[in-house]
Amino acid sequence: MTLRAPSVAATAILLALAAPARVGQAGQEDQPPPPPVGVIEILSREVFDELGGGLFAPHRVANRIHVRTRDHVIRRELLFETGEPLDRELVEQTERNLRGLWFLRDARVETLEVDEDLDGRPERVDIVVTTWDRWSLAPRLDFSQVQDRTIWEIGASEKNFLGFGKSITVSHRQNLDRVTDRVRYQDPQLLGSNVGLQASAANLSDGHEGLLAVDRGYLSLRDPWAFSAGVVSVMRTEPIVEHGVEIERLPVRGEFVDLEAGHAVLRGDNHAVRLHGAYRSHRSQVGGDRRDYSGPEIGLRTVTHRFVRLTHVNQFERSEDFNLGAESQAVLRLSTPALGGQRATFVSVGHRHGLRFRDDHFVVLGAGFGGRRERGAWRNSVAEVSARYLQKHSRRTAFVGKLDYRHGRNLDPEVQFRLGAETGLRGYPVRQFTGNRSLLLTLEERAFFADDVWQLFSFGVAGFVDSGFVWPERHAVDLGDLRTGVGVSLLVGSHRLASRGGVRFDLGYALDPVQGPDGKPKRWVGAAFSDIDF
Repeated sequence: MTLRAPSVAATAILLALAAPARVGQAGQEDQPPPPPVGVIEILSREVFDELGGGLFAPHRVANRIHVRTRDHVIRRELLFETGEPLDRELVEQTERNLRGLWFLRDARVETLEVDEDLDGRPERVDIVVTTWDRWSLAPRLDFSQVQDRTIWEIGASEKNFLGFGKSITVSHRQNLDRVTDRVRYQDPQLLGSNVGLQASAANLSDGHEGLLAVDRGYLSLRDPWAFSAGVVSVMRTEPIVEHGVEIERLPVRGEFVDLEAGHAVLRGDNHAVRLHGAYRSHRSQVGGDRRDYSGPEIGLRTVTHRFVRLTHVNQFERSEDFNLGAESQAVLRLSTPALGGQRATFVSVGHRHGLRFRDDHFVVLGAGFGGRRERGAWRNSVAEVSARYLQKHSRRTAFVGKLDYRHGRNLDPEVQFRLGAETGLRGYPVRQFTGNRSLLLTLEERAFFADDVWQLFSFGVAGFVDSGFVWPERHAVDLGDLRTGVGVSLLVGSHRLASRGGVRFDLGYALDPVQGPDGKPKRWVGAAFSDIDF
C-alpha cells in the first residue's frame, strides 16, 4: 500500500499555512527588532504564607521542613536566555510549561522594559519568573464511593524530591476491577536535560504491569523536534459487563514497544505543522485471539495557540490554561508480515477547535475517527464527536456543558462503552448501560464559595443534570432511550497540596430509575471521585 493520501494532505496543509506565514514575515520587515532579554530573576515562593502566630504557626513549621524547588530546576524550563531577542510567545509558553509541573501550584513570567532610548523604545527587557511551590511530601489517601462499590488507595508520594522535581510514589489501590500495588518514578529533567523519564512496576491481583518510557515533547511552537520511546508489559483480565453485572473476564497479555520522532516542518508566530514517524510493535493475546501488529507509522499534526487563563473552573483558585486554537491530526500505521506482524492498516484522524465569545465564555468542538482495516473490513473502529461549553458568570461561578457521542463498529471483545455513576451518568448504578454506541449530555452549574481556608482547603457546590444511554449492538439509536439524572455535588480542593485537583461528592437522583437487585426501582446513587473535570 502506498502513502499517497497522507502525502496529499500534508502538501495541502503545508501550502495553506506557509502563505500566511510569509505574509506575516513580509509585514514585519519595517518593524523595529524586539529588544533583547536582560536580567532573568527567579523568585521561588514557599508553600504557605506566614501570616503570624497562633493558628498559622504550623505553616511556618511546614515551610521549614519543606525543601523549596531549586532555582536551576526552574531555569532549565525557561525557553529564553539573556541576550536573545524577546519573544512573547516563548515567554507565555514558559509560564504555561511551569504551571504544568506537578510540584508547582502556580507560575508567573513578567517582563519589565528598561532604559528607553531616544525613540522611546526599551534598550532591554528584564524578566522576573515567580513560582509557588506545593507541599510535595504526603501520605497518599484516596477514597471514592460509587453506589455500593468502594474505590480506595493508600500510600505515600514525594512529588519534588529534595527540590529537584523528581517524583516517587508507592501505593496500594483497590478499584472496581482489581487490587494494585504500584511503585512509580517520574523525572521531568533526566540528567539535567529536557527529556522526561517515567518508570512504573505494578503487581495486580489478576496479573502485573510494567512501564519504562522516555519522552522529549515539543517545548513550544518554536521547537523543531521531539521524540519518545517506551516499553509496556501487561498481564491482567478485563471484565465484560451487562446491566452493571460482571458476566465474564477476558485474560489479556501484551508487550508493546513504541519508537517515535517528530519534526516541526513549519513554525509560525502562533501555529506549527509537525510531522512524525514511528515504529510500533504491539503483540497481545486477548482470550483466544492473538494479535501481532508491527510496522511503521507516519502522522501529521497542526496546532494553533489561542490560550485563555482562568481560575475557578476545575481547580478552584489555581490558574488553568485553555487552548481555543485549532488542532488537527492524521495518522496512518501499517502492520506487515515483512516486519513480523499481521497485515492491517490503522487510521486515526481528528480535529478540535475553540469558538471564543469572551475569554471566559467559549465552546470547544471536536471530532475524530480511529480504527484498523483488516481482512477487508473495519474493526475496532470508533467515531466520536464532543463539545465543551463554559460560561463564567463571575469569578467564582461557572456554567459547564458537555456532550460526548461515540459510535463503535466491530469492537474487540474487551472493548465496551459503559455509562453509570462512575462514568458521568450520575443517579444510575455502576456500569448500568453497556454497548457500542453511547451518548452523554451534562449541564452543571458550579459555585466556589470558599478559597484557601486555613491555607489548606477550598470548597464549592454544583447542581447537575445528566442524560445518556448506551445502545447495544443491533439496537437502533433512539433518543427516547435516554436516561436522566439530577443532583448536587460538594467540591473540595487544595491547590497548596500535591493532589489531583479536587474531590467531588455526588448525590444523584434517577428520573428514569432501573430495578435494583431486590426488584425495586433504585433512584438515589451517591459517589465520590478524585477529580473535577471540564
